[in-house]
Amino acid sequence: MLRRLWEKLKLLWTLARSERATPREIGWAVFWGAFAGCTPAIGFHGPLALGVATLLRKNRLWAWMGSRISNMFFLPFIALAEIQVSHWIRTGETVQLRREDALARAPELLLDWLLGTIPVGAAIGAFFGLVAWAWAARRARRVTPPREPASDRPPSSGSPG
Repeated sequence: MLRRLWEKLKLLWTLARSERATPREIGWAVFWGAFAGCTPAIGFHGPLALGVATLLRKNRLWAWMGSRISNMFFLPFIALAEIQVSHWIRTGETVQLRREDALARAPELLLDWLLGTIPVGAAIGAFFGLVAWAWAARRARRVTPPREPASDRPPSSGSPG
């Protein structure tokens, strides 16, 4: 019984890794995952990224990994940046807010946080999406041997080409 479960888990992992896994698709999946991770949906970033990836037909595993940008170390910085950028765009002024207070004051600044998700989330998503694309492209070049160009030489067996 455990062996069958283990085999099913391995198959699921293989399918998740290979689902729309070209470098381009991986980059887009990480972009959307990181963008979802920048939303105010604290605690739901992973499911949100999975939903967006499913809706947009992107790799769900990589989207989920991209949403991990919203861990408790980075989230206060992301929230602070989103609130400051949006408030500055709306009013021309910044908010007197410290990183430590960004999450505590988030309910009163929810509009700024939501609106700030668009520029800040897009920038963070673009950065991590490009990094993921470059990594996946380099990995694909390393795994796939380069094709040899066709030559005009006749086959070595001496038979006509």
